[in-house]
Amino acid sequence: MPLLSRVFTAIIVLVLSAGIAAAQTEDRDSRVPTPTSFMEACAEKSEARGRLRFCGEYFQDKLGAEADALLYLRDRITSLRASHAEAAVEKYDSFLSAIYIVAFLTICSIVLVASERRIGGTARWASLASSAALLIVVGVMAVGWLGKYRAEYAAQFELGILRDRIEAEAAQAITTGQQITPEIVRGWTVELSDIGKRFAESYGNASPLPDIDRIAAQ
Repeated sequence: MPLLSRVFTAIIVLVLSAGIAAAQTEDRDSRVPTPTSFMEACAEKSEARGRLRFCGEYFQDKLGAEADALLYLRDRITSLRASHAEAAVEKYDSFLSAIYIVAFLTICSIVLVASERRIGGTARWASLASSAALLIVVGVMAVGWLGKYRAEYAAQFELGILRDRIEAEAAQAITTGQQITPEIVRGWTVELSDIGKRFAESYGNASPLPDIDRIAAQ
């Protein structure tokens, strides 16, 4: 009889232990999401862009609250990059317009004045001098537009590299089970600040005329 009691007790203990272990496993599985590649999570965005791209949902699902700083920086960099890209196109169009239109009109005026015999010597040279001065002014303005275009394009390119770096480092942290530490975020923000400083210096040196609207757009 005591032997049967011991066997029965042992069976009950084994059943209870197995039930507790199964419950713990189920709870852990419910709290830890199934690993998902960003290629699966961001398939729709990658298909729309025609190349592999990360998406905010992937980082949000994998990092939780740790993704807040990353998502903010990605959004800020994306908006700044789009602004620089649009401004670069605008500055380059202005550069071409200054070269093609005004230079063409100036050359035409020089040719007309030089070939017009009815204009006296002094008046002819005054007209030629004014046309040449106009050409010089337009040339200086064209150089300024070109410098601004280069500053916008360089900032756009650097921001794209920084965004790729942030996404790659965050994905690596997710894969290896590491955290997005304050030191990592600080390194990203320092690089973003350096890009802004380089752009401000290059843009300011491109032309002696201030561009208040461009500064306000940042």
